[in-house]
Amino acid sequence: MTQDTHSTQHPVEAAPGGPRRLARLRLRARQAWITLLRRVQRDPATEDVVILGLAVLTGLLGALAAAAFYQLVALGNALLVRLPLRLLPPGFDWLYRPLLTGAAFALAAWLIRRLGAGYDGMNIPDVAAAVTSRSGRLPLRPAAAKTLASSVTIAGGGSAGSEGPIAVLGAVLGSQLAQRLRLRTQRTRVLVGAGAAAGISAAFNTPLAGAFFALEEILSSFSSVAFAPVVVSSITASLAAQALLGAHPAFSEPLDVGYRFYREILVFFPLLGLAAGVLSAAFIRLEDTLARSTWRRVPRGLTPWLGGALVGVLVAGSGGLLASRGHIDVHLESLAALSWYMALLFAAGKVLATAVTLNTGGSGGVFAPSLFAGALLGSGIAGLLRLAFPELPIEVSAYAVVGMGAVLAAATGAPITGTLFVFELTRDYRLMLPLLLTVVVALAVRRSLVQDNLYSSWLRRTGRLPAVRPQGGARPNA
Repeated sequence: MTQDTHSTQHPVEAAPGGPRRLARLRLRARQAWITLLRRVQRDPATEDVVILGLAVLTGLLGALAAAAFYQLVALGNALLVRLPLRLLPPGFDWLYRPLLTGAAFALAAWLIRRLGAGYDGMNIPDVAAAVTSRSGRLPLRPAAAKTLASSVTIAGGGSAGSEGPIAVLGAVLGSQLAQRLRLRTQRTRVLVGAGAAAGISAAFNTPLAGAFFALEEILSSFSSVAFAPVVVSSITASLAAQALLGAHPAFSEPLDVGYRFYREILVFFPLLGLAAGVLSAAFIRLEDTLARSTWRRVPRGLTPWLGGALVGVLVAGSGGLLASRGHIDVHLESLAALSWYMALLFAAGKVLATAVTLNTGGSGGVFAPSLFAGALLGSGIAGLLRLAFPELPIEVSAYAVVGMGAVLAAATGAPITGTLFVFELTRDYRLMLPLLLTVVVALAVRRSLVQDNLYSSWLRRTGRLPAVRPQGGARPNA
């Protein structure tokens, strides 16, 4: 009896030994890593090399995140949009699109509520705030919810950008990597910026713009400590994304984006900058107004359906032009074929559709919608100038491309990013003079009308920034 009891209890007594040994091994490994980390941190040159290696890893993770996101969008779009529209009778999209987009917004809102862990959809300004107020520590679950909700929104015909969720996921992966390795706060912030740069670079194949966006908007620093890892991560992500996804040029046809006479630089492009500043200010005010009050009287469960229906009608009315497609694909020939008033109308419609999407349950970024609205605006302004000066050889494509950079720079408060973005898309130095002047004018006009940009407006609404002073106050981070 005693022997049986002993034989029965022996495995039970021995069982905890395995977990205890595993726990001791983990503790020794952790202590060894901490010791190694302290030695590395004593030598700044060695630490810089380690961070560069981690930046390469972060860039690869950002590219994988972009590839996974685009696969989700492509699959959802094929199943929810392209296949049903082929089977439905002609003209039926007027009914189907509003229902589909409403359902997509409702599902996206549900994903944010259930998986967001208390976050109302983690976004780029939230990442920037975490760098300054939370030492760059970002949780993974809200970013995953943002990614899923954004893929559903875009696949369902909403008007939102892919860069937001991809950049956020890249930043969170960089933060998680730094936290797991117990890096110092300064280095954690750098990897957050590197991850955000990787997301932008992988999304648009623009490594320079991705790097400077992270330095300009996320880190608000061009220090030597941050510059090298962010640039390395951005370049790595761009190369890896091309290997995984292939090249996705923003323009489907060769560009003729030169200007023909100096009057364009001195007069016509500044007029485009004025229009871009006004459109950007309208975008910011509309988005802020919708976020603050417009939908509060609507029942919570009904808001996504109403917002989705409105966006669906706008998309159907534009023949699908206002729907987001994940990758930026600007058909300049189609824009040039639009009359000037239709191009301007669609530019306003893109701003409206994006603001409604982001404030009625949909999720995504503002980067790509700003670019597309700018292209439509530039096309419309060029059409007006052609009408006023029929004898002048005005190139619509040049104004469309410059309009992209101007609206992006003014709406997001990132002039360096807007300029570099257009340069990388076109690879044409001839546009730099009109582009720089147009961006400066657009930014000045927007600031004279609205002090906040799209990112700082969100931070102010959520209490992360103080109220704007009536006069002579400090300018928000624009």
